[in-house]
Amino acid sequence: MRKQAIFPVLFGLAVLLATPALACRPFGSYQLVEDKTGGIWFTEGDNNAVSRLAPDGSVKAYALPTKNAEPSALALDRRGNVWFVEMDGGKIGRLAPNGRIREFPTRDGHPGMVAVDRRGEAWFTQMSGHENDSDEHAGHGSAMIAKVGRIDRQGRMHDFPLREGWPTSLAFDRRDRAWVTILVPGRNGAQPKGRLATLSRDGQWTTVAAWDNSCPSNLTPAAGGLAFSDHCRFVLGRVAVDGKLSEQKLPDATYIQQMSAAPDGVLWFSGDQRGRIGRIAADGAVAYLPERPASDDQAMAIKVLRNGDVVFSEFYNYNINRRTKDGDYVEHLVNIEERRGSREVRDGEVCYVQFAARIAGKAEMDQKRAEEVRSGRFKADGAGTEKLVEQKCLACHDARRLLLSRRSDWTPSLTRMHSYRQLRGVAPLTPEETTRLVRYFNSYYGLAR
Repeated sequence: MRKQAIFPVLFGLAVLLATPALACRPFGSYQLVEDKTGGIWFTEGDNNAVSRLAPDGSVKAYALPTKNAEPSALALDRRGNVWFVEMDGGKIGRLAPNGRIREFPTRDGHPGMVAVDRRGEAWFTQMSGHENDSDEHAGHGSAMIAKVGRIDRQGRMHDFPLREGWPTSLAFDRRDRAWVTILVPGRNGAQPKGRLATLSRDGQWTTVAAWDNSCPSNLTPAAGGLAFSDHCRFVLGRVAVDGKLSEQKLPDATYIQQMSAAPDGVLWFSGDQRGRIGRIAADGAVAYLPERPASDDQAMAIKVLRNGDVVFSEFYNYNINRRTKDGDYVEHLVNIEERRGSREVRDGEVCYVQFAARIAGKAEMDQKRAEEVRSGRFKADGAGTEKLVEQKCLACHDARRLLLSRRSDWTPSLTRMHSYRQLRGVAPLTPEETTRLVRYFNSYYGLAR
């Protein structure tokens, strides 16, 4: 089964640009949201921060109190608070307009997504942490649970466990009802099952629809109701204002990683393997935008802004890309090194790079490293560390992803691989091996290179 949006990509591709933007470095973002004044909030995994790209091009980063928290999903409430998920930190964070951060530890699992209701209360999805187990659905009957959580206005945590499966997306309709898509994995080769449910504030689950061979996700406010995707059945579903459910068959192989609705009812989506972004018109017509220059990066996070621009991120290239309402493409690269230890930098902070220059930079990189990427062979360091990479790291990620990745510090990424190795029966890294691999990746595949 293809990796879903609930498992965000962990690595990014640094772009080598033959322009004055050489000093720029990429950042990682899993989700993009827009505030009332047109600022774009994003998460920075490498920089361990929640940040804002202002309309004037300045960037302000808010460093998180928890180290290596891996911030991911974002949501804004009516008071201007930014709620965010600390995926590895196991916390839900709230960034107030005055810059103060408060963290709410979650219980018994790993948070995935966050949404805010009209009361200003944050709801979040939680994985049990055992989703790849082949046994009975993990968490039930153990200390780890899959659930939806709610943080009330007093800061108290409420848990609403699922009987089976885990939540893949969460959104609110016009009546402020919480809707949840649920994936029930198939065991022993069986097909997965999907569920669409509502959840009351006191924790009452109501199943609205159920499907076989189904992987629903991406609940998104749209046209007064909600939309969601199901990439197992190649279906776009809609929930009308009155709660009535309808579905549209999408062309085979249409994969929606994320989607965002425009005011005119058009749904913009990411997920095309050829690097294009797509749109689903109000009448259901599906089309990809061919004018974007060729890219081997798949678009990931996507957001339609109020002015009609569409911003998106990419799997291997963690920058904010913008398609203006006039059809032009611009890329924002944020120099995270210059911001370390600084609360705010306004001058020289953001580089605006036209896509043609970026593509040229990628071509230059590909020319220098084409054989390495094509063969899937890592650089030899004279100590055989490349063989250790193949033995211990390729159980978690394919060679191409690692070869095209750049991190400021590879320590969190290699630590995150521990659980994957265990699931796949690969011996864990010893402290010496971890130190050795961190040194190797930082030297050959780090941002400073």
